[in-house]
Amino acid sequence: LQFSIQCEPRPERLTKRTVLTFYGSINFVNRIKKRPKKMNRIDIIPLKKGAAKEATRLLAKAFLDNPFSVHVFDHFTPEKREKKLYTLYTGIVNTCIRHGTARTILRDGELSGVSLAYPPGSYPLSLWVWVENGLGALFTGPKYTWRLARLDAMARKKHLLGKHWYLFMLGVAPHLQGKGLGGRLLSRISEDADRQSLPCYLETDKPQTVDFYRSHGYQVVGEECAHFVNHLKIWFMMRPVTTPRTHR
Repeated sequence: LQFSIQCEPRPERLTKRTVLTFYGSINFVNRIKKRPKKMNRIDIIPLKKGAAKEATRLLAKAFLDNPFSVHVFDHFTPEKREKKLYTLYTGIVNTCIRHGTARTILRDGELSGVSLAYPPGSYPLSLWVWVENGLGALFTGPKYTWRLARLDAMARKKHLLGKHWYLFMLGVAPHLQGKGLGGRLLSRISEDADRQSLPCYLETDKPQTVDFYRSHGYQVVGEECAHFVNHLKIWFMMRPVTTPRTHR
């Protein structure tokens, strides 16, 4: 008779070197986990003419799905709507660079957000500057130019009286939204207003941004429904005068 005997392989002998290597690997992994994350460099700088096209593309993407964009440029695919927005915002961006306070926020050198604001005394725009600002709207098509003109008239009628800072647009690249970049741009405008003891004013078309602006001290001072643009709802918001804190 032949017997087949199978033996389990002899376990490897546990040596002091093996133990040290094992615990060394654990410590290495723990150090990696505890290592602080790399901080992104954030810079807020004036928006220059050379970066106007890039800023316009960013705003077109940032506002692509906003109620304003969808209601005004209805019956368009997202791709075509983005092109319409780029055309519209071209004049707006260039006008603010020349006559207002245009800023961009850079994240590790990447243009990540844009704010277009007008300091006290510069808005409402003069006739020629208003035409310059609306040049892009003229090339969106007669139907949409008419809608935009009526929206502009409605906003001008509701505009805050007296000296103030006016936030015309604030947009962040879609893939970077929710990381605090918009808040940083907004805080810079608030600081400008606080130094002059002036209020800030803006319009918004999105319920989520109403909450965002409220968290930065803004209050809703009016609402309007544009029935001529698919019942688009607009909120008018103001940040009251805030006295800068003094350090003792």
